[in-house]
Amino acid sequence: MGIAGAAALLAAGLAMGLGALGSGFGLGLAAISAIRAVERQPAKRTILFRNMLVGQAVTETPAIFALMVALLLYFSLERALDAPWSPARAAAFLGAGLCIGVGALGSGFGSGLIAHDALDGMSANPSSQGSVLLLMLIGQAWAQTGCIFALVVSLFLVSGGAPSAPAGAEDLRLWSLIPLAGGEMAGAARNLGSSLAMGLGAVGSSLGIAFAGGRACRSLAAAPAAGARIRAVYFIGSATAQSPSVFSLIVALILLLGA
Repeated sequence: MGIAGAAALLAAGLAMGLGALGSGFGLGLAAISAIRAVERQPAKRTILFRNMLVGQAVTETPAIFALMVALLLYFSLERALDAPWSPARAAAFLGAGLCIGVGALGSGFGSGLIAHDALDGMSANPSSQGSVLLLMLIGQAWAQTGCIFALVVSLFLVSGGAPSAPAGAEDLRLWSLIPLAGGEMAGAARNLGSSLAMGLGAVGSSLGIAFAGGRACRSLAAAPAAGARIRAVYFIGSATAQSPSVFSLIVALILLLGA
């Protein structure tokens, strides 16, 4: 098996392992909070249990994205075997696994954190469960935007990644600073660079939005009358917190698609 095939197998494991790690922690956080909520409000156990399952279902989404990329990498193995020595292709596969794995790690944990705080708020004020549930779902969806960006970049990498620069190219493009070996090393650097930019960039935004979302759910449960103001501040703050992952996506696409 060549380097590209080995990279595809390694990337599949990284994608699923890191993706499951984040969602697994998040699912546990939601379950812990639900247990505590039922302890406080045993008469509301059915509603709390249902809301826990809703929050956990959304928290599982990043792991499903990671599973999809892992399967695509595995089924790309035959195509990888046709290129026994291809650093650029190997880096594309490895980058795909890292990008979605790291991106799903942050989004899965963040989604679980929001569900954890939302269930705590519901147990403190059961009458607020409808508005808190809606805000929880919005926050979880927002926290997973970075993971969706990572999925887009990963799918591009699985399909082949950045084209290699011509051998001996000498110009002012970013990859001309990298020693070329038939253009392969330049392509490999661009593929890995794009995956790191997007994967790591998604983590910070996801966790920032999650911390704010959890706090917003607690505040909404504690002060339902201030719900409009709480939601407005949270939405504006989350939009700002999302901007780093958008910047990461732009850089990742420049590296992958720049001519």
